Amino acid sequence: MQEVSRVFAAGVIALLCLPAWAASEGREIDACSYLTAAEVAAAIGVQVEDGVRNDSGITRDSAYSSTCLWRVSTDRDKADPNKPLGGASFAILNMMSWPVGTGGRKYLEDFREAGRNREIAMMPVAVNIGDEALWWGSGIAVRKGDLTIGMSVHYVPERRRERALAEGLAKTIADRLP
Repeated sequence: MQEVSRVFAAGVIALLCLPAWAASEGREIDACSYLTAAEVAAAIGVQVEDGVRNDSGITRDSAYSSTCLWRVSTDRDKADPNKPLGGASFAILNMMSWPVGTGGRKYLEDFREAGRNREIAMMPVAVNIGDEALWWGSGIAVRKGDLTIGMSVHYVPERRRERALAEGLAKTIADRLP
């Protein structure tokens, strides 16, 4: 009977410790599940291929990182090695799930610091999406709860529209998050 009590007590202790352990890393997410190819195509105004998922998994900051790339269908054969994706137009989403309660604040602060250090082309400017968001010159960085969104659109025919396109897609995602 004592052995059963010890096993039960060990199980209870393990269950009590589980939330602290589970909160030490972000949970797995799938960036491709937050937008469909049809939604990306409607936003950009041209057909895109299905999203391709490429996760980095747990980062050194204990966040789970997932990326999805939608390539413009008509640009499939672009092959200029000096340009992103060979010169193709695309939308790319990176989402990170941060440890519970951390809120991913460091993610946006890293963009501000990069602006101050002139590591990116411009000082980020505030955007009204989620809990906090920034346009940093090549994309939108959003924080909502313990999730962050990095949304960029590279639309070769109309580069001047890229910020508006990225903002619209980022807002769509943020509005769906709890």
